Amino acid sequence: MSEITLEKIDIIRERTKVSYSEAKEALEMSEGNVVDALIYIENNKKSTMDNLYTTKEEFNTWLKDLVKKGNVNRIRIKKDDKVIVDIPVNAGIAATLTALIWPPLIAIGLLTAVFTKVTVEISKTDGSVEVVNKIIKTTVDDVKDKVYDAASTVKDKFKKQGNEDEDTAYKYTVKFDEMDDEDKK
Repeated sequence: MSEITLEKIDIIRERTKVSYSEAKEALEMSEGNVVDALIYIENNKKSTMDNLYTTKEEFNTWLKDLVKKGNVNRIRIKKDDKVIVDIPVNAGIAATLTALIWPPLIAIGLLTAVFTKVTVEISKTDGSVEVVNKIIKTTVDDVKDKVYDAASTVKDKFKKQGNEDEDTAYKYTVKFDEMDDEDKK
């Protein structure tokens, strides 16, 4: 086995654009021979590209399955047990992605749904239904409680500080003597 030197690692890095650890590993696998290390790296890059192509096909299959599932799952918006909107989840996702361009639009839509007593439901393929309003309402209630607690804590601190100031405050009264007009002259 030939010695692995920094010069050999640099040669491999310059020619193959790999990291130091990859160059060292290739030299170790080729017992210090630079040419064999270059061939080793070249063969590994080809196998990585082959894996990428199979991964791309798998990704396409996964994406198609996801779209099919999204078309089965539905988003329903109801008011007083009357269905106003019934769309596939994919359309809802597309609308959400569009709304992400202007984030306040999402907040306005969700708050409007909560305050106008509109029910947003997500129907799944297994038949279960999730009501989004309940999740939003509990989150809003939690945030409201936390804000109230924080405000109460701040108020209490100011009240305590105000009481401390009253105990240590001194009052001064200054009387100014009125000067007669004659004294001024």
